[in-house]
Amino acid sequence: MGLDKFIAQYVSNNTSLVHVAVIGFPFDEGVKRNGGRVGSKHAPTSFRKMIRRAGTVVNPENNINCSSLRIVDLGNVVIDDETNLEEAHQRLEEYVFKAFNILQAETVFVIGGGNDESFSNAKGLLRHVQQFDKVGVVNIDAHLDVRDLKNGLHHSGSPFRRLLETDGFVGKHFVEFGAQGTQCSQTHANFVYEKEAKIYWLSKDIKDEQSALPIFKKVIEEDFKNTEKIFVSFDLDCVSMSWASGVSCPSPLGLTAQNALDIAFYSGNNSKVKLFDLSEYNPIIEEYNTGKLVAAIFVQFVLGVASKTKIGSSTI
Repeated sequence: MGLDKFIAQYVSNNTSLVHVAVIGFPFDEGVKRNGGRVGSKHAPTSFRKMIRRAGTVVNPENNINCSSLRIVDLGNVVIDDETNLEEAHQRLEEYVFKAFNILQAETVFVIGGGNDESFSNAKGLLRHVQQFDKVGVVNIDAHLDVRDLKNGLHHSGSPFRRLLETDGFVGKHFVEFGAQGTQCSQTHANFVYEKEAKIYWLSKDIKDEQSALPIFKKVIEEDFKNTEKIFVSFDLDCVSMSWASGVSCPSPLGLTAQNALDIAFYSGNNSKVKLFDLSEYNPIIEEYNTGKLVAAIFVQFVLGVASKTKIGSSTI
């Protein structure tokens, strides 16, 4: 069944709010173009396998009940062997836009795929909001991902250059979070600063495990205080390979697993965060441990969504 038909049928049979719409983007051509290790196109399939045993409907520790949440899986963006990256990006943008505009989902969670997905996700949200200056975007990543195109082609290292060069988008509404100086060039850092965006460096600004969540909260609540909708882009290689080795570009440095889960919960719980994507999970390299973390990130995001609604209060 096509996306339009699925959404039309769902909307005609349901009047309740969709709290979370899930979209898979099984594509990693952008990673290949960028010289990375391919395999993240298998992430959506692995994610759905891992999520089956990832959490309980009622969380007694936090007293959160998810039983009344409406989570709708829109499936994977339709891609075949003949689909090029530009076509895949356009289709993903349509999925995100229609999830907001037609399905009227409260939040959208996209599982990629290479990090090049993030520009298409941003475009889908921007089309929905229309007022580009009201949107904030945070890239949680070891890399800045503002590289130039390669032979005129987009890739997994260029999504946020494309965003920052988009007419109407406000540079100061963009933040790089967890970037590692050993993996980012001075030229690319200068480009970010020239656009009036901010960089919170891993070692210089975040420094330790206890600082990550408070600084992330500062981004959402202070740096983005003049925005109305926020997109959180989470590249899994921001997490140390101690917890996430199954990524395209692992590093011994990075955020901890607990940092990732705290950020996911806070994102789901914040009413301004409308879009969350997760990219670069590569189950071909390592599936079980990394896949469990990916599933846990989604569970924490959902718990956050549930806890901000009246239906999230547990009755046990």
